[in-house]
Amino acid sequence: MAHIRKDSSKPSTTISLEQQLLDMIEDYRFTKRKNNRSEAIADLIRKGLKLEQLLEEKRAKKKLEKVPV
Repeated sequence: MAHIRKDSSKPSTTISLEQQLLDMIEDYRFTKRKNNRSEAIADLIRKGLKLEQLLEEKRAKKKLEKVPV
């Protein structure tokens, strides 16, 4: 369960990342002019989840197309 800070309405969590991945996130943050690292990470997670959903839908569609009628 995520911790909710008293000074914020948003739940928070702590993650550990390899330095190379953190550097990539920082590059994304500055390129996209995000206000802070949390905003950049949340944006990347949303994009990744959306992509995963689209890929799953595509796989399901292909699977239906292969079913003999």
